[in-house]
Amino acid sequence: HTFRPPYFHRNCMSEFMGLIRGEYEAKKGGFLPGGASLHSMMTPHGPDAHTVEHATTRDLMPGRVADNTQSFMFESMFQLRLTKWATDNKQRDHDYFKAWQSIPITFNPSQR
Repeated sequence: HTFRPPYFHRNCMSEFMGLIRGEYEAKKGGFLPGGASLHSMMTPHGPDAHTVEHATTRDLMPGRVADNTQSFMFESMFQLRLTKWATDNKQRDHDYFKAWQSIPITFNPSQR
């Protein structure tokens, strides 16, 4: 079996990511240039429902990702938090968690 996305994960460190230009393949249209996300220690996160559907049904062929895209990621062993400005900003995405709501649960612990 070949592993393929979705690449849900939790980190033992804080992860801050930003998109400078292009499209972020895990949330196309939902994570725009100038945007950023902060996932604190042990916070589960990963691609949106559309990306999961595409990644789990496409043919397993080599492919390119992130063409014409520039992003960055900082990871730290320290707990990071939002500033008051970021917390109170009207552009903050209060529905961020909804990106995962329609992903079906496919894990079966009885299957071997």
